[in-house]
Amino acid sequence: MLQSYKNILGIDSSTSVLKVGLKLPDGQLIFGENKNRYKHAEFIFKLIDDVLVSASVGKSSVGATVISTGPGSFTGLRVGMSAAKGLATALNKPIIGISTFSALATFVYEKYGPTAILIPSRRDEYYFGKIEASEFDDSDIEIVKAAEVADRTAETGVIGIDFDIRTLALPSKNIIDFSYGIDEFIGGGLKRLLSTGSDDIFSIEPFYMQKFSAKKPL
Repeated sequence: MLQSYKNILGIDSSTSVLKVGLKLPDGQLIFGENKNRYKHAEFIFKLIDDVLVSASVGKSSVGATVISTGPGSFTGLRVGMSAAKGLATALNKPIIGISTFSALATFVYEKYGPTAILIPSRRDEYYFGKIEASEFDDSDIEIVKAAEVADRTAETGVIGIDFDIRTLALPSKNIIDFSYGIDEFIGGGLKRLLSTGSDDIFSIEPFYMQKFSAKKPL
């Protein structure tokens, strides 16, 4: 799988933790994280450089970039998207944008079967999607309130990303202990890249579900 695109760079700035990883042709993953919550703009280029240096790979040797389209932090997504597009443009290399749900679908379904994924949205609300196959349609992502989660996940396991799932009142048998890493994200992006080819760099946009109403000036 990796032979078609060597040195796959993955960037996920959708959550509070900025993740960058480089998948090498032999399958080895070199990765880094910055846990300064939502300060992605300050650290993204240094983190990318640190990962490439650790892998002894120059920017020109990056074969393709996988960037998260979200859903998640408005600012974080914009920062990651700008960095990924700038790098792909400068290097004239392929880029693929993929949501967290779609990127994780194959891995999660093959390991756990039908599974619900929750990602924090606004206070007491979550981005919600049920992985019921190895492919996922982003149009199935919803925003649900915390009080609705138990009913919506009664028959499936549940994964929480970027928060402690145990803070919700869910049966312990439904909770899946899952630590989201950049490796699974790159794998999902690479699968999409090999299946459909690269994206048009100008058409990739963050996946926004929340609507922010503009206020009239006083």
